[in-house]
Amino acid sequence: MKKLPFLAFSLFAGLCHVPLVAQDDLVPALSGFAEAFVESYNGKNLDAIVALYTEGAEIIDEGESSLVSGREEIRQLFAASFAESPNRKIGLEVLSVRQIAETVMVEEGVARFSESGAGEADSEVPYSAILVKNGESGWLIATSRELAVDPSESEPLAALHPLEGDWTMQGDQMRMDLSLTLAPSGRSLHGAALVTTPSEGTMETEIRIGYDAARRQIRWWTFDELGGYAQGTWQPLEDSWLVRTNGVTASGETSSAIQKLTFESNNAVFWKSTHRFLDGVALPDTDLRLVRLPPTPSLTFDENHPADREDIVTIDEVVVDDSSETEPPTPSKP
Repeated sequence: MKKLPFLAFSLFAGLCHVPLVAQDDLVPALSGFAEAFVESYNGKNLDAIVALYTEGAEIIDEGESSLVSGREEIRQLFAASFAESPNRKIGLEVLSVRQIAETVMVEEGVARFSESGAGEADSEVPYSAILVKNGESGWLIATSRELAVDPSESEPLAALHPLEGDWTMQGDQMRMDLSLTLAPSGRSLHGAALVTTPSEGTMETEIRIGYDAARRQIRWWTFDELGGYAQGTWQPLEDSWLVRTNGVTASGETSSAIQKLTFESNNAVFWKSTHRFLDGVALPDTDLRLVRLPPTPSLTFDENHPADREDIVTIDEVVVDDSSETEPPTPSKP
């Protein structure tokens, strides 16, 4: 059974943990709704879950090209899922939330599932959902969509291949030079970033981007020269990537951020970093732009006329001593 039904409620769950900058007035109601869903789902309360949908709500599975519409079909879908996996628990991570109208909200994130209900998630699925405010009923689910993200096992990083090359970005009191190389297999990117600031000088950070086949997700790892490290996940959206990163500095401070990368062209990437925290202290958002550096100029010449180059030595100018005997050196006079 596909895990699609769980995604309908991902819209609310992360609101308990992720701040909504321009929507503080909505947080209390949605947080309570999220808690009600988690309790209802983990308790397999079918009536309570179905009541969270509008009458004409839809659940869409892009990967399977399937559509379930209306409360009765949604009830049947959840009932079958609960019967097949009665012990499954859900964990939810909100990646972005936006209010597009007074009574409409859109959210994107990742739903993580565990059969044991404890520890590491067994699987995860990206989702997008729409929530509408419906009179006295409050906020209800109008549409939930499981996004079709199933990278080819042969080239799971194909969409990130354009990152290969040399890049630079300039920010406020900061410059970063980035160089990434694609592995011959096409399954990983590796390289380094040089970050320079007036106060700290230059620091090098190693970067690895690869594919986690067990979780079916693109991940990355970074290690700086002082001993700090970070890791995170790359989540594809319709026209961009959301990168969720957590790490620890060399001095033991925890760090986290959400970056959104949008390819503006083959030679420019817009990099927006939000939800930045260092040891629990919020940091301001940053907007940066990565620009591809031109290739290093190289000398070219006509291979059919090597004599046109002054630095080419032809065979006629080389004298080869093929003598098998070597005269001893003449001793110097004292």
